[in-house]
Amino acid sequence: MKVAKNLFCFVLFALLLNCALIENVSAEQPRPISLSAIVFFGHPSVRELKHDNNLKTGHACLRKYLEAVSPKSYLLLPDISSGPEDAVNYKRRNLEEQIVTVLGENTRAEAKAFSLAVPFYAEWEGMSEGPVDEANFVDNWLSKRPGTPIAPFLHLFKAHRLRAGYEAARAGHEKGLWSILARQYRESLDKVRSSTNPLIFCIAKDLEAQTYVYLEGYGRP
Repeated sequence: MKVAKNLFCFVLFALLLNCALIENVSAEQPRPISLSAIVFFGHPSVRELKHDNNLKTGHACLRKYLEAVSPKSYLLLPDISSGPEDAVNYKRRNLEEQIVTVLGENTRAEAKAFSLAVPFYAEWEGMSEGPVDEANFVDNWLSKRPGTPIAPFLHLFKAHRLRAGYEAARAGHEKGLWSILARQYRESLDKVRSSTNPLIFCIAKDLEAQTYVYLEGYGRP
């Protein structure tokens, strides 16, 4: 009886130790850097990536993106947001610079106009309304400016926001909404695939590869 008890304790200890080791390994392995998160959320910042001497930029798409960032880009400045208004202003400047980085300086005027007009929220607060409003604004913009030079980026921006909205809709049990957002997400990505811009393709590929972009655990659309 004593031997059986000791054996049980040993097995239990081994299982607990194994679980602890697995948890520690997981904690030591942060989520891989996402190019789409850099572009559409500004995190991690380009400034951080440029100053990270330990960062291995062997990934062709990430290297190509970092090389496209101008030495004078706003993306290399520190984020000094201190409140909701600052947060929104940062998002606008970040979006403008991301568009210019991906599509070129000749798109600056259109990139600035769009970034100043899009209805940014300081925080989405886990709700679908914010990202969906931002996605819908793209349709409004494209209907008024069908020849806009930033269209490939806008389709990507819309796809990212639709995916974030999808995850929030799933989290909020908005069943009638998430199926619509999933379909629209796929349609937006289909439009992106016709672009010949290599960075657009890289960002789209990264977006598709992410297990989530906003709220974890709600699957892919």
